[in-house]
Amino acid sequence: MNFFLRHIRLMQAFVLLWFALGLTAQGVNLEEYYEKAKGKADSELKTALHEIAAKGQKKQDYYDIADFFEKYDLTDNGLIWDLYAEPRYRYWNGNLNREHSMPKSWFGVSDANKSTIGSDYHNLYPSDREANLAKSNYPLGETTGGTFDNGVCEVGSNTFPGYSGTVFEPADEYKGDFARTYMYMVTRYEDYATRWTSTGTRSMLTNTTYPTFNSYAVNLLMKWHRADPLSRKETDRNEAVYRVQGNRNPFVDYPELAEYLWGDKQGERWSYTPFSLVRQPGGDLLHVQLERQPDGEAHYEVYGLSGVRMMAGTLPADGTLSVSSLPAGLYLLTAYADGVRYTGRFVK
Repeated sequence: MNFFLRHIRLMQAFVLLWFALGLTAQGVNLEEYYEKAKGKADSELKTALHEIAAKGQKKQDYYDIADFFEKYDLTDNGLIWDLYAEPRYRYWNGNLNREHSMPKSWFGVSDANKSTIGSDYHNLYPSDREANLAKSNYPLGETTGGTFDNGVCEVGSNTFPGYSGTVFEPADEYKGDFARTYMYMVTRYEDYATRWTSTGTRSMLTNTTYPTFNSYAVNLLMKWHRADPLSRKETDRNEAVYRVQGNRNPFVDYPELAEYLWGDKQGERWSYTPFSLVRQPGGDLLHVQLERQPDGEAHYEVYGLSGVRMMAGTLPADGTLSVSSLPAGLYLLTAYADGVRYTGRFVK
């Protein structure tokens, strides 16, 4: 065997080994990435996630994100994906804004757009200009309408218990996106806790590293997080931001973390979700066994070594998938059920 061929074979073996040792996202071993958080609870868990999210982050230019929007924030038909209005534009223009999901006036820093927290791509989204102006720096909430309603988002008097002021309410299909973004922000920037500021009583934050959210915010965000589970849009965007910025949103990678910090699992130590894949005789059937039977539908995606998605759909009730269309090789399967992400590998 000549040197070139031997080198290629060694590289192929290395890639297979790398995948087999736990590749669970495009280019990232999530179990290794979040190892420091394993076995921790409450404030220690949040601080560990803070350190993980801060490590490797590259400061971005606030104005450059328009290019990111045009490349990565796209609907299936090629329009810039606007969480604040119906998508209408294929290219960046004066009708769109670079919107801080968590308002920059809360950060307690001057000239926020030039800071790391103000230019964090996980918190910046393309937004309809009029909706952005109406949103202002109001907290999140639920409303029956009032000062603004464009059919996707509303601004008006709050109806959710715990706060009586004016609030911003996104569409139901984006409420989980907003909740997990806010969770990321108070975790990644928990070292800003003493700086958090409010305009009157609009802020949802306290000047603490944990729990950071006040009781009103905890109740609202956990409701939204549970009602609007993780979407493919969020996972794709998380990967894109990671490639550009170098860090990840842990509440997209492992949505159950929200329960450990602010929900029903407070006081419990976090560990990875059990998950099993069993290949049936003959190799064409795969049985997916989740930790527990989901309350609603479970969705799955299958990726090849190159990171290309090969299959996707709703997981059958019996957990059995046909993989007959896949060529022989090593694959990653990701399943989403009840706000929990499961990952595993199999050989065809």
